[in-house]
Amino acid sequence: MRPFRRRTKKLIVAFHFQFSNPTAWKCDACRRSGLELKRRCGWIPAAQQTTPHVVWARKQVSTDVCPKSLITGESISFIEDFLARKRLGLAVTEEISARKAEAFLSLEEQWELEGLSGAK
Repeated sequence: MRPFRRRTKKLIVAFHFQFSNPTAWKCDACRRSGLELKRRCGWIPAAQQTTPHVVWARKQVSTDVCPKSLITGESISFIEDFLARKRLGLAVTEEISARKAEAFLSLEEQWELEGLSGAK
C-alpha cells in the first residue's frame, strides 16, 4: 500500500473497519473486559503510553490504536457520501471541496482494491 498522510489513514482504516466484526469492538464491552489498554484505546490517556503494536488489521491495513477511537466523524461522513453516490450513480461535481475530492480518490482506490468495482 502506498504511504499516506494520517488523515487519509484514518479514512482508509474506517473504510476497511466496516467489513470487520462490529461486536468485537464495542467500547462498553471492551472496557468491562479490561481490553482498553491492550487495544490502546485513544480515549484512555494511559493506553497511549503503552508500547505500540498492531491492535487491528485487515488485508494490508493496520493500526496500532483502537480503530473505534481512531476513526473520525468526518471519515464516516466521507464514506457515507461516497457510498451514497456510488449507489445512486451520482457523479462527483466540481462543487465539492478539495478535501472531499481527496477522500473520494482514496476511497475509490480502496473500493477497487476490495474488488467492488462492478458493484454499486
